[in-house]
Amino acid sequence: MQLTKEEAKHIFAPLPEALKRIDKISGDIVYFDLQSAQAYKTAKQNNLFHSLLQCFWLSGCSSFGDYDALRLYYKRVAGLVKRRDGVIVECSWADASKEQAKTAIDMCKRDMDAAGVIGSNQAQKYEAILKGIKQWYEMEYNNGIN
Repeated sequence: MQLTKEEAKHIFAPLPEALKRIDKISGDIVYFDLQSAQAYKTAKQNNLFHSLLQCFWLSGCSSFGDYDALRLYYKRVAGLVKRRDGVIVECSWADASKEQAKTAIDMCKRDMDAAGVIGSNQAQKYEAILKGIKQWYEMEYNNGIN
């Protein structure tokens, strides 16, 4: 949904946090995407997972031979990779339950910490991702979004 900044400020007037975010946007046009709680959760979970993997890969601290091997490993940890009739079937990360996602994300964070990502060229990005993961956990487990 496309709105002018002024229209957005009018709509979100009762929400100071939204107004702060609108003010940070350059230009006169803003976009909004209205989603169900489930769609929002899925998108947030998907973005966090892939950001975490990309950070691990770009840090140079991963012992995997390529990015796809890294991604596939953590999808296996989440239970999203199965072998059927000798063929590997990979489910979408968006299909992971919150328990599956938590298991894989926690394992990836442990591995990243052990590998020293926090001391790498990706330290700042990793810290930002950790903040996002904390917010996701709070949303998932404190607000009861399933």
